[in-house]
Amino acid sequence: MYSWFFFEQTAAELSKKGIHATVINPTYITGLDTDLLESLKKDHRLVVTMEDGVLDGGFGEKIARFYGSSDMKTYAFGLEKKFYDRYDYEKLAEEYNLKPELAAKKILDLIK
Repeated sequence: MYSWFFFEQTAAELSKKGIHATVINPTYITGLDTDLLESLKKDHRLVVTMEDGVLDGGFGEKIARFYGSSDMKTYAFGLEKKFYDRYDYEKLAEEYNLKPELAAKKILDLIK
């Protein structure tokens, strides 16, 4: 569903508003790069993940669990767990903020 371009576009949208976003492509499929996640605590206050599918049981849940006892806020973009049959992608993307400009707006709302 997502491409690296989507993440870069979202970061570019945030940059227009004076927000520097760090874009990271996680290299661990089943685990977490805990050293990297710990280092983000120094100069970040929000970590956003974007699922390639449904949120339930996804990477975002792992990140939220990792930061659970810290002051770091987390937010995961993705789909609800339900059956999507013959859907219009544009409508679905609008509903779940899965367009760079919508994702950036949601992120700005979260950090206000």
